[in-house]
Amino acid sequence: MLPAAAAVSSQHQTDYAVIKGRTLAFDELVDESFFAPEKVSELAEAFRNNQPFPHLVFENLFSPALLELIYDEFDDLNSKDWRRLNTVNEVKRGSRPNTRFGHATELYFSIIHSSKFVNFIQKVSGIEGLIPDVTLNNAGMHDIPTGGKFGVHIDFNKHWVTMLDNRLVFITYLNKDWLPEYGGTLELWRAEPRQCEVKVVPAFGRSVLFAHTDRSFHGHPDPVNAPDGRSRRSLAAYFYSNGGLAAGRTTYHTTIFATPGPLTPAQKVAAAIKYVTPPAAIDAWRKLKSLIKR
Repeated sequence: MLPAAAAVSSQHQTDYAVIKGRTLAFDELVDESFFAPEKVSELAEAFRNNQPFPHLVFENLFSPALLELIYDEFDDLNSKDWRRLNTVNEVKRGSRPNTRFGHATELYFSIIHSSKFVNFIQKVSGIEGLIPDVTLNNAGMHDIPTGGKFGVHIDFNKHWVTMLDNRLVFITYLNKDWLPEYGGTLELWRAEPRQCEVKVVPAFGRSVLFAHTDRSFHGHPDPVNAPDGRSRRSLAAYFYSNGGLAAGRTTYHTTIFATPGPLTPAQKVAAAIKYVTPPAAIDAWRKLKSLIKR
């Protein structure tokens, strides 16, 4: 289904969308050269061999015009659409599951959840039977303010409803003219010895795909400190299958940090509760607390 604001035309055999006055040709939303068989084979080999764990970094996979529109749509979300975290390991905000995004953002997620794109990352990763999560639980829009960070960690191992195994993470960055000294650089860490091996500056138009395993330590622990109070913005999506490293395990775990900061007794209790509580229940409790405070 096309965004409601999209205009479609068959003139000159070209279909396009018009969003906020900008024309986006559908044939130019994604760089089709990445889908050529020889390119897919090249990417698959690189994915398998890249260290410290399988991953790829794409440059300019998506239309810059589309990404610019998405960047602006961050400001259109209501405060209730954001879930805020402020702990020793995480200072950030992320969109809630089933958030209604702007038309450009919806178009982006329609692309990466499409059969064509899922088939592409299946071939690149060698993982068959991938299933996207269209609710974007723990995914969607991520916005890291000045001073924000996300400590080095491994992600949750299963989808908390379907219990399918978390297999792949796909991220696209939206930050123009972003320099390493602005912080927020994605770090990919080796599990043993525990150290950073790859750094990815979250520059505009750069996308990252990496495998989720119990050794896929990653994060951006260097706090954001960009000029003019700019935040670090990105889009994230997870892909699942029945039969990953967590196959046969029935226990769901949330984010596990590599080097957690010191916790107070109250924080230890909160962490234990979070470990066994579904994300939806946590969201409901936070919302109830906010209503009580009013």
